[in-house]
Amino acid sequence: MLARLGLFYGFYYAGVGVFQSYFAPYLRGLGFSGEQIGVVMFAQQAVAAPAALLWGAAADRMGAPSRALSIAASGALVALSGLPLARSPAQVGLVLALSAAFTGGLVPLVDAATVHAAGPQYARTRLWGSVGFVVTAQAIGVLLAVRGERRADLAMPVAYLACVVGYAAVAQGFPRALAHPERPHWRDAIALLRSPMLLLLFALCAVHWAALSPYHLMFGVLVRDAGLSSTVTGAGFALGVLAEVGALLAFPALLERSSLRLLFAAAFVGSAVRWALLARAQGVAALVLLQLLHGLSFGIWWGCAVEGMQRAVPASLRATGQALFSAIVFGAGNAAGLALAGAGYDRFGGARPLYLWAAAAELLPLALLLPLTGLERRA
Repeated sequence: MLARLGLFYGFYYAGVGVFQSYFAPYLRGLGFSGEQIGVVMFAQQAVAAPAALLWGAAADRMGAPSRALSIAASGALVALSGLPLARSPAQVGLVLALSAAFTGGLVPLVDAATVHAAGPQYARTRLWGSVGFVVTAQAIGVLLAVRGERRADLAMPVAYLACVVGYAAVAQGFPRALAHPERPHWRDAIALLRSPMLLLLFALCAVHWAALSPYHLMFGVLVRDAGLSSTVTGAGFALGVLAEVGALLAFPALLERSSLRLLFAAAFVGSAVRWALLARAQGVAALVLLQLLHGLSFGIWWGCAVEGMQRAVPASLRATGQALFSAIVFGAGNAAGLALAGAGYDRFGGARPLYLWAAAAELLPLALLLPLTGLERRA
């Protein structure tokens, strides 16, 4: 069972590796402006946020995250089949918005299923997603370079679609053993939003995720604008995810020796340093090696976020809780960050100033940590 979940993570985040690393440069090749890139990505996130809530609530009512996951993955495949054919901002935005109605539910659903099935082995199962990301981020960069760095190379959307085919196929084989016997009422889910500690957790994670938007959206554009090869983008993302894997593996031991709040703080401080240095980085070595700090920006942060959710959300509401997290953090936080990053790219005439703003933004979640003492004990 854990092997199949790990395979799903592998295919899903392999697709994220293709999309995150090369989609913005692909759209630049189609002639999109920075603002247009931000708008189409905003459209995706605007749909993904409410979709995550609906899928999570439906999964908890079914008592089976795995059943909802198979439906959502199939819908994502159908919707994304049109991506290689989309050429204008309207067409790309439509495909992304339609697909987000399904992909918005994938992460909260698979996370809920994995936490239920794997328990303390969650991080070791989830890290296969990081492995998938590393493989595609590096391999597609090499492929695009070998193909001559063509503008709007169709190899990018085709490779992404291949990953979607993979996880959609894997999702059809999950047994009902992942079902949860308790089926909560809708008002039980609404009650989650009355928890001050949970709302604070959502807020600091949303701000942090928004601060990652210049990296997620514009790192490949930064590399391309510097006249460097796509292999540099791939190497940077790959090294960052390798650091993420190491952080996920180390997280259980770190949590035994330190508090959750201190580990969150390390993630935010390390991220602020990373963005400030990246804004001034020159040359391939600096651009690539700075991505080692992704172990803090994502690896340690994600471990803290998952642990915090387990402490704050009852097991019977786990899919709904993960869906709320996804909607607020990966939905609202991401949408705001992507829109600002796209508009900022045009306003500043490049990606570098965006990282200085990201470094400053990381100070806010540090301040939000102060009242989070309630997460130092399990609910």
